[in-house]
Amino acid sequence: MTTLATVNLRAWHRTILIYFTVMGVVGASLMVRLPLVREILQVSVGELGLLLVAGSIGAMSGLMIVGKLVAHRGTRFVALLGITIWTVGSVGYIFSLGFQSPLIFALAGLISGFGAGMTDVAVNVDGSAIEQKLGRAAMPKMHAAFSIGALTGAGVGTLAAAVHFDILWQLGILIAIAYALPMLNTRHMPKDNGLHTEEEKAGKSGPIFSKVVVLLGLGIFGMTLGEGASNDWLTLGLVDDYGQDHATAGVAYAILIGAMTIVRFFGGGLVDRFGKALTLRVTGIIGLIGLLILVAKISVPMAWFGSALWGIGVALAFPLFLSAAGEQPNPARKVATVSTFGYASFLVGPPLLGFVAQGLGSIVNMYWLILFFIGLSVVVAGAAGNTRGSGKSVERK
Repeated sequence: MTTLATVNLRAWHRTILIYFTVMGVVGASLMVRLPLVREILQVSVGELGLLLVAGSIGAMSGLMIVGKLVAHRGTRFVALLGITIWTVGSVGYIFSLGFQSPLIFALAGLISGFGAGMTDVAVNVDGSAIEQKLGRAAMPKMHAAFSIGALTGAGVGTLAAAVHFDILWQLGILIAIAYALPMLNTRHMPKDNGLHTEEEKAGKSGPIFSKVVVLLGLGIFGMTLGEGASNDWLTLGLVDDYGQDHATAGVAYAILIGAMTIVRFFGGGLVDRFGKALTLRVTGIIGLIGLLILVAKISVPMAWFGSALWGIGVALAFPLFLSAAGEQPNPARKVATVSTFGYASFLVGPPLLGFVAQGLGSIVNMYWLILFFIGLSVVVAGAAGNTRGSGKSVERK
């Protein structure tokens, strides 16, 4: 049985990259076809937002128990359990669309969200541990794997929309692949990562909600709200407010994911050279410019350009804020805590933005709220510190 003492670091790293990749595929392939989902289920923008909230509630429920579960059973057990629950829920989406049932869609989101929340925290805790063992910035490339998966899913979804491929078959094929690949590689994960240390069992591990952890949580909250909103509302914004077809809107989302992927892939080098705080602030400002371009509604090509800048702006937030959390004392608990801020924002915030958009009469006008939260992240990015790579930093009380 693989443990931290006997683990093959390369195989463990590869397994976590696989988890990140497959978790991005199915969701992105569904997101680019949300206009079709809305038509099949015959719901309004606000009602669709409410249905998406069900997935968020499920994810938050998973996040509420995942910290203790990891502490008692380890990340490998939690990742396996989470990916299985996520798969069961994802299959529910197929039934919901087949029976044109908003209720089944909400139930599917509740179950898949629960599993996704558990899995994501488990693999991020593993990712932080791997980064510490490597001694260099590695989390950006891990999250680049998620973006590659999402880009692949967005590409598949966009192509499927262009050729009118049955969305039920699309989801079925991708879900099967997304479950099989992690299951074939999970044996390379150590069974004991994330377990309580003797210090933690004795209650001597220090406070979880220190000032730096709260600031990191606020930073990841604002940026991941922007990332999650791009998943839910970019394509619908192009369709409703720009008057474009589904395929054109899908191109904008694919461009955004492509920009995120490139920045995440090369982001480790930027962090090693400039540090986390400066990197987060510069990319965040670029994201703000992109959103302003989209709000201006200049043209479709400019909207595509704005989408790329939006992707650049939010690309490094999740990996870098989590990496900074992993440099604090008791990294597994700190990563799980900051992850909760991030997933709360990513999963709960964007669906609720649908009601804001409905109240303002425009999805694009709702982007102003996203601008505010990304700006907040830029302000508090200093909490991530100026350490380069994955060097240890001293916690500020």
